[in-house]
Amino acid sequence: MEKNNHSQKDKIWITATLTILLISFCLLGSLTIYIDPFFHYHAPLAKYEYPITNERYQNNGITRHFEYDSIITGTSMTENFKTSEADTIFKANFIKIPYSGGGYKEIDDSLELAYKYNKNIKYVIRALDYSRLIKDKDHYRTDVEYPTYLYNDNLFDDVNYFLNKTILFDRTMKVLKYTKDGNKTTTFDEYVNWMSEYEFGAKSVLASYSLEDPQPPRELTEEERRMVSENIQQNVTELVSAHPETTFYLFFPPYSICYWDMAKNEGTLDSQIDAEQMVIEELLKYPNVKLYSFCNNAELVCNLEHYRDQAHYDEWVNSQILKWMYNEEYLLTNENYLDYIQTKRDFYNNYDYSALHDK
Repeated sequence: MEKNNHSQKDKIWITATLTILLISFCLLGSLTIYIDPFFHYHAPLAKYEYPITNERYQNNGITRHFEYDSIITGTSMTENFKTSEADTIFKANFIKIPYSGGGYKEIDDSLELAYKYNKNIKYVIRALDYSRLIKDKDHYRTDVEYPTYLYNDNLFDDVNYFLNKTILFDRTMKVLKYTKDGNKTTTFDEYVNWMSEYEFGAKSVLASYSLEDPQPPRELTEEERRMVSENIQQNVTELVSAHPETTFYLFFPPYSICYWDMAKNEGTLDSQIDAEQMVIEELLKYPNVKLYSFCNNAELVCNLEHYRDQAHYDEWVNSQILKWMYNEEYLLTNENYLDYIQTKRDFYNNYDYSALHDK
């Protein structure tokens, strides 16, 4: 009899403990759902100020719940854009959703979801990186954590969000502290802007790469041509074709002369230009595309004071790109793109790269 009493007490204790734990989990989960630091369920609450710092965790929530009619997206080449400038220049309401190191598919997937949430997108400003062009159409960056549970509508895997201890203490509670400390919600001008984190200039750029033994020039292979074609079709033109109501401002980022120094040394300079020509010829078929390249602006690409490494430029360049695109400077057309390609091929093939290393 005594044994049965102990057994009954044990069951009651276990049940009570589990009930308390369940209630605790629900309360803690409810706090994350209410504050919602990644905007999975709602836009920022007016009574709180939110730090916006994590692209892959917060971008989807931004496209779901923020108010906007235009988008800036791309890789780190777009992180220093200021939406306040874009709003003024284009008379629009922009959000910025970059994906550092992202492939074309990741960026396209995010835009597909944006159209699911918002049917009235006037402009998309998007960078088309050379470094991600000759890639498989399904290429994704693999060295970063990707929270798929934030990108779907499956309520069951949301437990990875609202019952996540790390998110609770490092993100949800941080919103409360961030607000208490008198901070303001991060603006899209500030969001992932890395200007203050790096040194710029020839010394920084030249220290960021070294050259191996020169390789002979090579042509774009048939396999590479297939990859470029499939990459652009799946991850750019299908979306462009599906949304004729949107004007797509697409641009090739103006990597510095040092990037092309490396390409020339590796023997890939002409093959990269061949791939670019393929892309240009495909994109010029679409009337709602405005395609730009600033790579023939020698005053820019040869001025290493605007760069932190071979590719990344400062925010002044981002500001200029907005103005150039609005004014249709450096716009590629059916009438001028072949001259652009030939000028680029001649310039980068004949540039005196040895002068760079004398700096």
